[in-house]
Amino acid sequence: MNRLGLSGLPARCLTVAVGVAIVIAAGCSDIPSDPKTPFSIEFNRAPSPSVVLGDTLFDSAGFVKPLRAIVYNSKGEEIVGAPVTYRVVAYDSVARTDPTFKDSVPLTVDPATGYVLGKDARVYAGKTARVYAQSGALQSQTVVVTATRRADTLVAVGAVLDTLVLRFANVESLTVAPGPSVGVRHKPLPPETSAEDAVPAYLVRFHITQPNGADTDTSYVMLTSGDRKRSEIDTTDASGNASRQIRIRRVNFPFSKPATNDTIYDTVIVKTSAVRRGGVPVPGSGLEFRLIIKARKQ
Repeated sequence: MNRLGLSGLPARCLTVAVGVAIVIAAGCSDIPSDPKTPFSIEFNRAPSPSVVLGDTLFDSAGFVKPLRAIVYNSKGEEIVGAPVTYRVVAYDSVARTDPTFKDSVPLTVDPATGYVLGKDARVYAGKTARVYAQSGALQSQTVVVTATRRADTLVAVGAVLDTLVLRFANVESLTVAPGPSVGVRHKPLPPETSAEDAVPAYLVRFHITQPNGADTDTSYVMLTSGDRKRSEIDTTDASGNASRQIRIRRVNFPFSKPATNDTIYDTVIVKTSAVRRGGVPVPGSGLEFRLIIKARKQ
């Protein structure tokens, strides 16, 4: 959360932390009492880390969404309808050092509504911009938005079938296993080259479809980025690839198949998907990854 308060206040100002939001508050005589006077501004993130060239920015479900900043008064109350202006500046360091690249900003932002439009020239693919919100004298911190290529297909990068052996039957332990790894690819058309196929900064969703109930009960299996937190959405890297890991708690896992030679076999199935604007699935979405679990009988 990025919430910035009034700047230029006297040295006696008090710094107050609420969660991860930092608000700078002056003495009582300096704090505006009018509930409609902006005191701090919050600008968390864009609905998506990228906007497709020539397209409008949309979220992970494919819905077109504008940038949105929230303005607060000195009591921490949202000022509904407070005027906010959105501004964009160049961010890409390579573009700034290339004298032949005159316009290095790869997107436009409607200053009043916050809607983002990617420029359509292929030279902007992979370029990034910083966007900030302003209300009165307040300016937010910036969020970064990348211009990316059109997503034409979702493909498997790693194996779609793997095996995990759980050796300890009665130990409260967590096992993190490699999970699905996929790539979002663009189909180059002349004058594009085959090297221009990666779709960076694109959102990919991962969903456990087996065992049943894993989408709501994370006590026995869940997707992570490698830590203990549930994470079912990843952003493609510069190569256009995204992945998740699978965390399993052996003692809670609902094995449903009978043991064979003192070994229980079960399967975790993860479905992967990405969407275009309007919620249209990227071709190849629905690709499944299967993790075969072999565990000693308790």
